[in-house]
Amino acid sequence: MTRFTTALVALIALLGALALVPATAASAGTPGGPRTWHVLVGGQSQDQAVQAEGYYPHVITIDAGDTVVWTLNSPELHGVVFLGTCEHPSCVPPCVNPDVSPCGPHNYNGVTAVAQSGRMVSPVYNWDPSFLHSGTTFSLRFTRPGANVYFDPSVSGMRGVVIVHPAGTRYPFTQAQYSEQAQEQLQADLAAGTRAQGDQPVTTSAGPGGTRTYHVALGASPPETARLELSPAAGSAARGTALLAGSGIGTSQNPSITVTVTLSGLAPGTVHAVQILLGVCGAPAPATGIQLNRTFPFTTLTLNNLTAGPDGTATSTTVITQPPVVGGPGQLAIPSSGWFINVAKYGTADNGATSAACGNVVYHSAAVMRYLPQNLHVHVGDTVVWTNDTSNEGYAVTFLAGQPLPQIPEWYSSPPTGNGISYDGSSYFNSGLLYAPAPGRNHSLTLTFTKTGILPYVDVEDFFMGMQGNVIVAPPDSNSGAAGRHPE
Repeated sequence: MTRFTTALVALIALLGALALVPATAASAGTPGGPRTWHVLVGGQSQDQAVQAEGYYPHVITIDAGDTVVWTLNSPELHGVVFLGTCEHPSCVPPCVNPDVSPCGPHNYNGVTAVAQSGRMVSPVYNWDPSFLHSGTTFSLRFTRPGANVYFDPSVSGMRGVVIVHPAGTRYPFTQAQYSEQAQEQLQADLAAGTRAQGDQPVTTSAGPGGTRTYHVALGASPPETARLELSPAAGSAARGTALLAGSGIGTSQNPSITVTVTLSGLAPGTVHAVQILLGVCGAPAPATGIQLNRTFPFTTLTLNNLTAGPDGTATSTTVITQPPVVGGPGQLAIPSSGWFINVAKYGTADNGATSAACGNVVYHSAAVMRYLPQNLHVHVGDTVVWTNDTSNEGYAVTFLAGQPLPQIPEWYSSPPTGNGISYDGSSYFNSGLLYAPAPGRNHSLTLTFTKTGILPYVDVEDFFMGMQGNVIVAPPDSNSGAAGRHPE
């Protein structure tokens, strides 16, 4: 998570377990006046180890005048942020503690620079009540037609879409149907997280003087891949697939996404521009706005053209590279929703104005809230390295040593105690937040243990989801490197 150091905070400073509630209205198509719709924020496995990192349903279509209510669906901190199209600082509403507290209007027109929930906080949190937050629900009334992509400032790539039609337009789905979609999407994300949890091998390496170095994973996340169908637009016979495969996302200062597009049914010899755009097929979202373009510097991505061969097929491969946004939600990553691939009718990119084929990108986003392994057996003189190689979360290692659990949000800004040092377990130690690597932020923590004992540690924010571990330190091992010194 990006917590207190999001790009949104910096920009504003610069510029001055619940279920979906079914709607009571009758059928999908009947407008019947303004309605209230419900979207879940996140979700979790039964043991809370896997957290789903999405909005459910990913996409909801409403009418102007309708209201959407987002409900926190797990103890994890989340938020809802809309960034409008306005390009002038006067559109930025005054905000107090902008990354934590609600900010902006309750009626959203798609233009105002910011409308956000602030942090949605479960009652279980050790939260400082002097910092206003939005509780477990947030509502927004939409007054203007258009497609709106929104995001969580805490989780890289967690996005959703609200499509607003003119008042009186027939609805495509009922709330009950959206609830079914939500549960299907939620379960798919949890399944991806469960697979990621089981794919974390424990590794050790030889250290100086016969000691060992043990490696602990700070959580886990699914591989950054997404495969989608490209369906023909009206009057087109083109169809195919696209594969997005991330490399170094969460592990490198220079992550990339390789996008391979394959299409058939094209007229031989024709050239087609290909783009990744905000929104969904048929409803592109604006890519302008003083806040949006500073928070997400890659809102529109132009891929390599497709050139149809004699048999009407074409393939193109493009590698997208962007440096991470330090401390911000704009880390290059495949989003949970809110991207679509559009193949234009012609060879010039036109931001979705024309289409031969189109497909929506969906990434099964989840986070494992566990140290892997949770209990680690070492000897005096051994070293432990905790590393965050997840694509969407920031984690921490805090040895409380009898001290009370720190309050949030103050803990976010607390300085690290140190790194690469010796530790005997007798005093409070805080790693600070460990993120995916980027200039100016830590990626891993290294400690060498000097005294025997059972040393519990926690992630202060994710403690309530069971992110707790133990380093069990035994006396020095006279048989250095002997079998049986493996973590449990």
